[in-house]
Formats: sequence, structure tokens, C-alpha cells
Amino acid sequence: AMAPTYASSDAVVARLLLPDDANPAGNVHGGTILRLMEEAGVICARRFMRSSSDVETSVAALVRFENMSFHQPMYVGEVASLSARVIFTSPHSICVNVDVTAENLCGGETRTTNSGQLWYVPLVASPKDGWKNPVVNPAPQLTVPVDGVALQEYNEALQAYIDRKYGMNDEEECLTTPGCLSLQEFQASYKNVAHGGTPAESEQTLCQMTLPGDCEPLGFCYGGFVMKLMDNAAACSALRHCHTNVVTVGISALDFVHWIRLGDICTIHSRVVFASNKTLEIQVTAHDTSLPSNNSNGSAKDDVLVAKGMFVFASLNKDGKSIPVRPLKLETRNDYQEAYLGKLRYDMAKRARMAAKSPDKRLFSTFASSKTSSTLPMARSTSSCFGGASLVHVGALRRGSQARGKIWQRLGGVTSRCLF
Repeated sequence: AMAPTYASSDAVVARLLLPDDANPAGNVHGGTILRLMEEAGVICARRFMRSSSDVETSVAALVRFENMSFHQPMYVGEVASLSARVIFTSPHSICVNVDVTAENLCGGETRTTNSGQLWYVPLVASPKDGWKNPVVNPAPQLTVPVDGVALQEYNEALQAYIDRKYGMNDEEECLTTPGCLSLQEFQASYKNVAHGGTPAESEQTLCQMTLPGDCEPLGFCYGGFVMKLMDNAAACSALRHCHTNVVTVGISALDFVHWIRLGDICTIHSRVVFASNKTLEIQVTAHDTSLPSNNSNGSAKDDVLVAKGMFVFASLNKDGKSIPVRPLKLETRNDYQEAYLGKLRYDMAKRARMAAKSPDKRLFSTFASSKTSSTLPMARSTSSCFGGASLVHVGALRRGSQARGKIWQRLGGVTSRCLF
């Protein structure tokens, strides 16, 4: 079979945004947008997987949602349009880029609100246990673009893949940065205020049984359903802490390490872990309690970790303007540890934004253009090509990229490397 190309699997999803999609202030929930993005992403991934004739039945399982920021809000009555396309493949994963726009039906104006990258792996029934214990199947390989924006996107996704799988540790990189505080220095310098809220006061737990509308035909729950629940829980934690209207402004790399099936119970836990002057960072985890009939050994499983990530929220006044968030009062050693890691992520993201505005941002473009279409497939097909000189280039370019997610993966987070 011929290698698939960009256009052969493109998908477009459009939907009118209704009052059920909005928060009390009239802004559309970030979780609603995340679910729509995953709908577009899974359609695109499934079309792409269909290009392989090796397996007739497979599932596109979401394993990672890259860092994403919401640049503009969406409102009830607008039309959300989501365009998805495959931009990169590794031996076992498919990276789908989803662009989101909002259209005002009255005035006709269209604006881009956000974009994100979703990583999928093909799951197939195992020879022994069937669909009760699916296994990862090799992914069809994308035809490498020869030039233009497509080549740049391909190389950036390739860098992110190498960065996550083989790159240096961001915690070590951050701690060697001049001026970076140690945990002890952070704890000694942190000032609690009387009107601050504690992480414990913001804790939230949501539980929901998965129903047929939340799952694909083989009974596996859509990743968008889980992300929407996680955003809802994070919003509740933000509201408990700020006591104002709150909105999702960003997500730090969200990793999925297990699946949820039809009839299982999905439990979400969230709590505020760090507060800057204008934003809150909220740690969110999803767990699965499964039915005996859904497991290969015939027994129920409780509290299996499904996904973990960081959600960033902002506090708004009655006019919808951003206002300072309520300070965070730290009490326990664990509170200080999590806030310290949040501070590291915040500082690294800030440096990344500054680096993106500097001339150094052209470094990667120069590196990408030096790669020919004949060398890139080799980098995707064999791990030996990721070592040596190639890794030196990527190591030099990686500073500032994927900043917020990496420390989280290193210190208590989870990673989907085994699925990639």
C-alpha cells in the first residue's frame, strides 16, 4: 500500500455552541472544546490508520495531549470549527494537529481560538485475551513532506518526540539555571498570607459512570470524555480557591496510561498546587474502577491511574477581565514540594515564551531545513538514529520546549512512553 499523505486523512468537525456548553458567565467550557478537539482528532487518526491493510479492526487510543493555551474565548451561539490533520508518525504513534476557530454567525467574523496536538496509538485485539487486553500495533507511516509549513510541523513534532523519549531531564536543566532556587530556599522565602487559601480547601472529587455515548463502538471510552471531566473538576477547584468566575487558559502535557471501558466508573481528583499573580495551576488525575467482565482475569480493578496533567486557570471579575488570583497558603511539606515544582514549571514556561520572541527561535528552523526528506524517515524507523550527533542537535535545541510538562513527568507524573 502507498504511504498515506496529509490530505488523505484530514477531518473537519463543526458544531453550534449551545447554552449547555457554557459556564455561568457565558463562556464555553474549556472541557467542551477539549472534547470537540478529541472528536476531530480521533476521526483523523482512524482515517489514517485505515490506510494500513494489515489489520481490519483497530482503535485509535489517545495517549497524550500536548501543552496548549486558549488564546480567545468562545461564546454561546458561535460555531466551533475544528480542522485535524496528521503531521507526524513514529513507529507506534500518530500525531494529529487540531486547529480551532470560532465563527460569529451574525457578523460573520472568524477567529482562531486555540490549537493542539494529540498523540494516538493503534490498539488491536491481543491473540490471547482479545479486546479485554488490547496491544499496541505498528502505526502506518506518513509520507514525509518535502518543504513548507508541513515540513516545519513534521520536524517540530519529531523534535518533541525525541525530546520526550530520549531528551535530558528538565529538572536538572532548571536547577542548573542561574538564579534557580532550591526547595529549601523556596520554602524559606515563601510568604503565607492570612487571606490565602490552602490546597486542601480546593480539593475536588468527581465520579461518573461511562455510558454508551461516551465510548467508541468497541466500548473504549473516548479521551475527550475524560478530558472534559478533568477540566470540570479543575474548574471546581479553581472556583473554590478564587471565589470568582474562572476560565481555563492552558493545559500542561496530559498523559493517558490506561483506558476506561463502557460501564466503568471514572473518578477525577483535583487540587490547586501553585498560584502566580494571575494564574492557578491545578493538578488533576483520573482513575478507573472497572467491572469484572471488562478484565481478562475476570476480577474488578479499583483506582487504576488513567491520566494525569496540569490545568491552568485565570480569575475573572464580573466584566470578564483578568484579576489577581487569591494567594496560596502552604501548610504541609507536600504543599511546599508541589508549589516548588509549580514554580519551576512557571519559570521555565516564562523563559520559553521569552525565547520564542528572540532571534534564537530560528535555530530549530535552521536545523529542520538542514534535514532532507531521505533522512527523516530513517529517524522515525530506527531508534539508533536518535543517538550520537542527531541527539546532540536536539539537546541543544530543546531548551524552552515542552517546558511545563517535563518536570511533572520527572517528579511524580506519569508518562506514556511505553505506548510510543
